Amino acid sequence: MASETRERLVDAAWECVRKGGAVGATSRAITGAAEANLGAITYYFGSKDALLAEAVGGAIEALVGPALEALQDEALDPVSRVLEAIEQLQQAYEQSTDDAAVYLEVLVQSRRQPELQRRVSQVFAEIRSILATQMEELQARGFLPDWVQPEPMAGLLLAVAQGVVLQTAIDSAGPPHTSMADQFARLLFASSAHAQ
Repeated sequence: MASETRERLVDAAWECVRKGGAVGATSRAITGAAEANLGAITYYFGSKDALLAEAVGGAIEALVGPALEALQDEALDPVSRVLEAIEQLQQAYEQSTDDAAVYLEVLVQSRRQPELQRRVSQVFAEIRSILATQMEELQARGFLPDWVQPEPMAGLLLAVAQGVVLQTAIDSAGPPHTSMADQFARLLFASSAHAQ
């Protein structure tokens, strides 16, 4: 029962953020949606900010989770892993297109909310680590040149993914995210070891 209440609070917090942004995710709105009392937030999370951090971090993990699994799928060769991860990210984006603005808003607001910034940074650090490992393996197998630095390249890939979300959220008449992702994948692999 206690874990159910905690889970309801997390789900309700994310729904409140989706509907009204972080500003709309008041303690009363969250507990009302979760059918819990106001004290439940403090009891389970310590603060509303900690609850929002958990909700947003969980939403981002759910969004990128399949892509990260693809990157770690040892049944695939390194290039296929990257291509499958891009496909998984595209599918996730298609399913959450309406949430793009919410993600962007929350990421910007995280600079002012230490709990949220800590949680988002934790998620992004995990993503960068997995991407860097893949860059190292691609480099070791000759798919990427020596000048590629795995950690900075992983950061760049993450920045590009966020940039694509931003671009498609504000410029609906621009190229679709699938075309941009395809172009970026081609650009990445065009810088193969032959270009050293």
